[in-house]
Amino acid sequence: MNVLIFGVQGSGKSTVGKYMAEKLGIQYVATGDIFRKLREENTPVGRMVKERYDQGLMVPDELTMEIVNQKLVNKDVGAGFVLDGAPRNLEQVRMFKKSVDLLVLVELGKNEALRRLLSRARLDDTEKAIKKRISWYEKQTKPVVDYYKDNNVGIVKVDNTFPEDVVRENVDEQLKELKRN
Repeated sequence: MNVLIFGVQGSGKSTVGKYMAEKLGIQYVATGDIFRKLREENTPVGRMVKERYDQGLMVPDELTMEIVNQKLVNKDVGAGFVLDGAPRNLEQVRMFKKSVDLLVLVELGKNEALRRLLSRARLDDTEKAIKKRISWYEKQTKPVVDYYKDNNVGIVKVDNTFPEDVVRENVDEQLKELKRN
């Protein structure tokens, strides 16, 4: 099963995505993890990623999708994946080389997302950078969700305002429902 997970930054996509991947027996792949690793490398790509992250900017679409598409052909994602962080706009959708079976929308209010992000104290999580990324998500990524909806990809919504154990129960119930259908 190939799953895309969406939600405003700080909504808890990685927590929900890792849990879903574990329950489904598939690989969790996060562009944020990939880019954080790259930005530590003293390579042209690593320096470019670091510079963009430090300014609160996104990595260019072509590079993002080249990295994502390469990662998704690895044998460890053969049974499927939960992908967090791409495709994040309609241009990336056009470059994406995998079919999609399910969208997961992790829902959380902007103020709570901002509070959570500021509390984790990452270097790239300044209030200005976070607000820029939240705005970017609303303008660029929501049309991706609409695109997949229009192409009859199933959608699961996860309200992440609840404690983690309640969220997991909700995810478990939704996965059971998916298996019945």
